[in-house]
Amino acid sequence: MSTGGDADAIRPGAVPGPRGAELPLPPVAVPGGPHDGDIADGLEEAYWSVYDGAASKATVGQVLARLPRIVRRIGHLAWSADRTATVAVVVLQLASAAMMAFGLMASVAVLRELFAEGPTPDRVRAAVPQLLVVVGFLSARALLEAGVAVAQARVTPKIRTALECEFLTLTAHVRLEVVDDADWHDEAYRANDRGLFYARQIVGQVVSLAAALLGLVGTAGVLGVLHPEVAA
Repeated sequence: MSTGGDADAIRPGAVPGPRGAELPLPPVAVPGGPHDGDIADGLEEAYWSVYDGAASKATVGQVLARLPRIVRRIGHLAWSADRTATVAVVVLQLASAAMMAFGLMASVAVLRELFAEGPTPDRVRAAVPQLLVVVGFLSARALLEAGVAVAQARVTPKIRTALECEFLTLTAHVRLEVVDDADWHDEAYRANDRGLFYARQIVGQVVSLAAALLGLVGTAGVLGVLHPEVAA
């Protein structure tokens, strides 16, 4: 076991002496980056966020102008993928909107019975049939919404499969030198990765949009029937 061999091997002249001169003070201001431009100018944007800026800057008019083309494209894909499920989604969604409209009208009848003149027990008993009607309409709408969800879950994977087959068909019939192009490769990878991801989501969003529009139409129809002067 070595006791002091390492210490004895260090010569006295190898150890530096104390510093005599003082160190200079740090600068008052340090430049934050190169003066000829932003340091981030040379960075490339990630492939999944290339169109995020365009989407955030889009106006309501631009979105509404492109919406019919998107809905038509999704409808064509859904019709080609599964006609039965597509028809089921449309019919069940229309029936659900009708049930909601009828439920609103039945709810108004219930409120009329509850706020009518007379003793409270009599008003509650008189409103029981209308309450049962409201419950029936709401239950029917819940069943129809479940049917819409089932049909949507059936057609959505088929739309994704159709888009993936179309993508593979388009990318398989290109010249060999195009495959070596970095820009083409990035566009193809972005279409395969983000395009198919959003294509799966847009089906549910189109269905939700149709449900919201039908709900507004049904509510406006109920107001037009109950209060024509308000609708006018």
